[in-house]
Amino acid sequence: MSQRPIAAMSGLSLFGGIFAFTKYSSFPALFLSFGIAAASATSAMRIRDGMEWGYEGAAASSGALMAATIRRTLITRAPIPATLALISTATTGYYLKAISDYGLQH
Repeated sequence: MSQRPIAAMSGLSLFGGIFAFTKYSSFPALFLSFGIAAASATSAMRIRDGMEWGYEGAAASSGALMAATIRRTLITRAPIPATLALISTATTGYYLKAISDYGLQH
């Protein structure tokens, strides 16, 4: 069950990158969103299968999305980056709490 938030963030990252590309013609946003989505999907699969580094990868990829969308929100004041920033902040907190609760022995 704990892989679902990061799997959803993978899809939302793709959505945000496609939105940024169509609205602002931002190729870097498009490429980085695909990279973050791939890292998020990989982390979701690792968590689902019980492999190592799934939670850490989920925290890192959602943190990267958080940093990018907060920056984009401050520049554009658009609602989609603001929503992605809030959701990615929540998922980053969720996975950081999961890491601290379970420790690194999972």
